Amino acid sequence: MPGEFENPRTSDLERVTIYEPPQRSGGPKFERFIFESGNTDFRSTWLTWVSLALILVAYPGQALLGMGQDPTELLKSLTPGLLLITLILTVILQWVVLSVNYAALVSERTGWRGIGLERLQPVHIAWAVAFFLAANVILSGMAWLLAQVGWPVDGDVDYLVPTDAAGKVVWVLVSLTAGFCEEVAFRGYLMTRLRLLGRLESWIVPMTVSSLVFGLCHLYQGWSNVLLLSIYGLLFALLYLRTGSLWPAILAHALQNLIHGFWPR
Repeated sequence: MPGEFENPRTSDLERVTIYEPPQRSGGPKFERFIFESGNTDFRSTWLTWVSLALILVAYPGQALLGMGQDPTELLKSLTPGLLLITLILTVILQWVVLSVNYAALVSERTGWRGIGLERLQPVHIAWAVAFFLAANVILSGMAWLLAQVGWPVDGDVDYLVPTDAAGKVVWVLVSLTAGFCEEVAFRGYLMTRLRLLGRLESWIVPMTVSSLVFGLCHLYQGWSNVLLLSIYGLLFALLYLRTGSLWPAILAHALQNLIHGFWPR
């Protein structure tokens, strides 16, 4: 009779789970961030932790090499040849970190979209220019306030800028590299991964950590500059969150470095 000789394994097969959606314990704001940022398929891998270690250790670690020395005297001691080597090594380090960041994004199944890096649009350029102008006004005001309280911005960064033609070419490369690689690392990767791994409802912790580490990477310019550039990092973070794209921050960052190289203070 029908059903009399039912295969006992049929019911077991019907209960087999083919796919189980990832379980996340974040709240509604976190779930919305996951969806809107393109990180719905995010899975942390060993490359995630390597990338974070490079950003949190390798970047600020290079600034600690000159710890304990007077920032201005340290920068003035760089000969033209040594300065060129230093800049080239910095470029290499940043591209190495970027390569690891990209490999991590691929392994995490999010790609560039997971950090807000998609097609460049004209509006991104407009945001970058507007931010560049506004941020420089804010930073100039902050530098003035620091000077009034007896903590002037020391460590003359102009000593980092080459004066010969070959050095200027290298400086263009440094500016473009810093704009792209540092924004991918500090704003794109570090901020999003801290929020994903911590299942955080807000951006407060990622923004704070990212900005402080960014500031510490400039320790060779002195503690007043660390504070000033931490604020600058916070402004970049706000720009990134406001636009939903990494391009405005990348362009503004590169523009800042380029202008400083050809029209120093």
